[in-house]
Amino acid sequence: MGVEGGEVRRAPIFFIAVILIMLVMSIAAFILAITVYLTQNTVEYMNIILSASAILLSIYLLLQMRRRTLGPSLEPLKVLTVIRCVGCNYESRREFERGDYILKEIGQCPKCNGTLYIHSIFREVKEKEKTY
Repeated sequence: MGVEGGEVRRAPIFFIAVILIMLVMSIAAFILAITVYLTQNTVEYMNIILSASAILLSIYLLLQMRRRTLGPSLEPLKVLTVIRCVGCNYESRREFERGDYILKEIGQCPKCNGTLYIHSIFREVKEKEKTY
């Protein structure tokens, strides 16, 4: 499963099942530790700490998996090619095409009939809006 064309990658059922099993087992261990404390008045600190941390870890993992699957889809990257004339510094930009590479001869300049070359190829970066 890839992330192509806005497709969101989903968490496999296997991982969700493992996390849920871990959550149930850690809740059972926590209840057992509390029951031992109430019946025998002995505190098993290590059992309580480990089961509580396993419960928190399970909940955290489930929330992270849910957030990732409900997140916004990725928009495709916009890659631009800059074309320049050697003679008159004429410049134009267009979307990247397969086979483009820097210093590739493109054709003739519309201004001076000089040779057009691909000068650079870059990805257009959109700045995120800052919220204060």
